[in-house]
Amino acid sequence: MISNAEINHFKENYDSLDFEDFSGIFQLVIRVVRQFLNKSRYGILLGLVELGYERGNFVGGFHRVGTNEIYLNKSALRVMREESEANLYKAYLFHLLLHEYVHSVGVIDEGKTQELTRSISLALFGNHHPVGRLVIFGLGALFPYSFREERYSPSRGEMANPEFILLRHPDSELTYI
Repeated sequence: MISNAEINHFKENYDSLDFEDFSGIFQLVIRVVRQFLNKSRYGILLGLVELGYERGNFVGGFHRVGTNEIYLNKSALRVMREESEANLYKAYLFHLLLHEYVHSVGVIDEGKTQELTRSISLALFGNHHPVGRLVIFGLGALFPYSFREERYSPSRGEMANPEFILLRHPDSELTYI
C-alpha cells in the first residue's frame, strides 16, 4: 500500500517537471512502477519513431518484447504538442510512458497493462487530473484535434530511423539487451 505522503511526493515531482522533459517524466514513471508494482527494468532505450496516424487511429507507442526498447509515435506526439495545452501533453506523455514501461517490466497482456496503468494513474492523480481523465475517458477527452480529420503516413525511411532520447537515469545507462 502506498502512503498519502508518497503519493503527494510523486504528485509534487510530476508538477515540477517540464512538459517536454522526457527523461524527468520517465524517471518518475520508473519510481512509480517500482513503488506500486515492486518491479523495474534496467537499460531501457527510449526512441521516437514516425508511425503516423489515420483519422482517429494510431499507435501511441510500443515495447518490443524481449528487448530493452520502448518506442513512442513521434508524429502523434508532434501533433499533440502543437495542438494541446502543455499540461495535457504532459499527461499524455506520462500515461504513454507508464503504459509502455509496465509492458517492459514483464506485463505482456494488453488488458492487464491497461488495468495497471489505470489503477496507478487514478491512485496518484484521481479522476479530475488530466492523467486520470485520460485513463477514464480515453484520448478523445483530451485530444479531439487533427487525429479525427487528418492522416499522416511516414515514408519507410522515416519509420526505419528512430531518434533515441538521452535518459539521465542510472536505470537507463546500460544499453544492452
